[in-house]
Amino acid sequence: MLLKAIVAELPSDGSTMLRVGMTNPPYILEHLKEIADVLCHPCVYSFLHVPVQSGSDRVLSAMKREYTVSEFRKVVDTLNELVPGMQIATDIICGFPGEADEDFAETVSLIDDYKFSQVHISQFYPRPGTPAARMKKVPSTVVKKRSRELTSVFESFTPYNGMEGKVERIWITEIATDGNHLVGHTKGYVQVLVVGPETMLGTSAIVKITSVGRWSVFGEVVKILTQTKGNPGSRERESSGNKCKPCSDPDETCACSKEPQSCACEMPSNGEEAIVSLPKNEIMLTEERTNRNVIRWLLRKRRNQKRMENGIILEPKENQELDGGRTRDWALVDRALLGGAILSLLTIIVLPLWACWR
Repeated sequence: MLLKAIVAELPSDGSTMLRVGMTNPPYILEHLKEIADVLCHPCVYSFLHVPVQSGSDRVLSAMKREYTVSEFRKVVDTLNELVPGMQIATDIICGFPGEADEDFAETVSLIDDYKFSQVHISQFYPRPGTPAARMKKVPSTVVKKRSRELTSVFESFTPYNGMEGKVERIWITEIATDGNHLVGHTKGYVQVLVVGPETMLGTSAIVKITSVGRWSVFGEVVKILTQTKGNPGSRERESSGNKCKPCSDPDETCACSKEPQSCACEMPSNGEEAIVSLPKNEIMLTEERTNRNVIRWLLRKRRNQKRMENGIILEPKENQELDGGRTRDWALVDRALLGGAILSLLTIIVLPLWACWR
């Protein structure tokens, strides 16, 4: 099994975590035990995204889905039983053509039975060229009403209430949108917000859950298990002139660059073994973090260039000079374009008149 082979290569110290993405019920029905074994591995998140789309077998059949509601339930029940702390996310489409009130009621019942912590709810949209696009649609007012009703049911769940006071290990991967917290995830991929320096990005820590919310929980760092040396964002490497080893996954963000520049995975020019202190996932996060810093710096610079005072926008003198130069350059281009447009218009008018005159 390829997934087991991949898991076997993960570092044993837990510095790198693997998250299995999305799968559909028919693909894993015959491999539930093997999938459960993988999700129980200490370096794999106990999380899986399994879309169900509807709680009605009649609607699933109309969608041409190759599974039934009972098979979806088997997947969820088996994984919940075999994997401690298992978290499952799912998808629902409201208002698929032909969906009756009874069908929608079965969907609500399914979601309410399991009280999933994550449910992605969408309204049916006809994709051009598909059989569903030619089917009789459910009125849009009904679709919106069902979407709101299911959303209300989902938002009434409190999946994290029992976590307050617990001590959990988390893996910190990014900065929260509020700019004040770092984002980490537990083994069950529960989002945990903690306060700490950016040097904690890419680390693993023991935290105590202090409070819970609807979408995430808050924690207090008790102990850092894997600590980076210095700020990842300011780490530099000497260039040896050799090219980086190619990344193993072309779709994966990697510290290796195709451009001739210093790289975290270069081999030393003296032939000695290269030593990289950052784990792979931390290198990836450092690269992503650097990109975000550049974007934020550009946005701040753009905002600072224009200041509003007494209703007048003031700009630095050098910027005004640059803008003036650009204005002059664009004025020449505008004149040329305008002249070309006028010439084309005259040609269109004159040629027919000249042909008639002849």
